[in-house]
Amino acid sequence: MATLEKEIENYLTEFQGKVPKETQDILNGAIKKLEESNIFSKALNVGNKIPEFSLSNQNKKIINIKDVVEKNKYTVLSFFEGSWSAYSNFQLLALQKIVSQLKILNATLITICPQTQDKSLYLSEKHSLNFDILYDKNNTIAKDFGIAYTLSDEVIPIYEKLKIDIIEANRNGTYALPLPATYIVNKNYEIIYAFVDANHRKRCEPKTIIDVLKKDIINKR
Repeated sequence: MATLEKEIENYLTEFQGKVPKETQDILNGAIKKLEESNIFSKALNVGNKIPEFSLSNQNKKIINIKDVVEKNKYTVLSFFEGSWSAYSNFQLLALQKIVSQLKILNATLITICPQTQDKSLYLSEKHSLNFDILYDKNNTIAKDFGIAYTLSDEVIPIYEKLKIDIIEANRNGTYALPLPATYIVNKNYEIIYAFVDANHRKRCEPKTIIDVLKKDIINKR
């Protein structure tokens, strides 16, 4: 079975074969600029505690993170940009494959993105996703986690040419997005694993999540 990293690598190779080098240089330059910024210094990390929050899911049901954390031994929080992102779609499909394993390990998966609930509901039904997709309007929670950023001006026209309409997807009049981020949280709200990357082409490998959980369970025996 191909890893998430390999699936993204194959997609990127295909994408680069279709896109002019000038466009690729702009996209790569924007990633490098973000990587060189101080955005990582703001992100929550291992040892930090997550804030309490309540957001509505794709079915417009309010999900209180306090209830989720207290009900499960572990909570996996995964931020993504939206269904318009091929990388996000690869990420969600890969996460779906470990949902049953997470349950066995007394862990639950919560995903969070800034796109509106109608789009998340369509995404969930299209791919038969068995987890909540929470609507982080205006990236409020992403900001609390220190992982929100704004798409650079040079990238916006490229996205528009690719028919990617972030303004319509999020309906908040901004180009703000969350960095790809995955956190594993224990019952004390403490982060025991953190993956945050300024390169939106990189995502947390689902196997890593399972490995971290198993290791923590063994260490607690």
